[in-house]
Amino acid sequence: METNTLTFMVSIRRSAVWMLSRPRGQFVAGLLAVVVLASATLAGCGESADRSVKIVEPAEGATLNAGDIKVAVEVKKFNVVDKIGQAANEGEGHIHYYIDAGEIPTKDGQPAVTKSNNTYHAQATKDYTWPNVSAGDHTFAVQLVNNDHTPLRPPVIAQVTVTVKAAGGATTPVRSAGTSPSGTSSPAGESATPTEGPSGATAPAATTGATPSPTAPRASATPTP
Repeated sequence: METNTLTFMVSIRRSAVWMLSRPRGQFVAGLLAVVVLASATLAGCGESADRSVKIVEPAEGATLNAGDIKVAVEVKKFNVVDKIGQAANEGEGHIHYYIDAGEIPTKDGQPAVTKSNNTYHAQATKDYTWPNVSAGDHTFAVQLVNNDHTPLRPPVIAQVTVTVKAAGGATTPVRSAGTSPSGTSSPAGESATPTEGPSGATAPAATTGATPSPTAPRASATPTP
């Protein structure tokens, strides 16, 4: 009886140890999976934090002439691709260019666009030219966005403020009537320079395009009978 009891107790202990060891193995495996996932997530966050955009043209505080103004950027750790409007894909997207947009839209999950189409432009290149920029102070901004126009996390933005002055200052010489520019043919109706003949006499200046005066016909002499 004593032997049977001892055998039963040993069997229970062995089963208990086996049951305990199984969940522990599953727990350890799960813990390792969590650690790997966390490491990958932290690595991704670090890469996102390193992304940057910089406006290299125009410079902050620059004075520019009114008209078309080019904005060029430098991008790091982000692929600018022509997939505008497609599904978001980590690490790639395009650029939103802004002019005088005020607060740049950065709401998570919402397209980073302004209410007015005149103050932003989506572009899959690292430069964009704003047409017909008027005189005054203007703020140019850029933001890296996903393919679906949503901002990155955290948002990646750059901006500069410049002064635009009205173009002018140079005057165009006014050409008076009857004056020919140097090196060009004289227009019709203008006198050419008189030329000197072989004997030293000056020949009358030829008039270009002038209509010769009609000469009255001479009457024929009638023979006297």
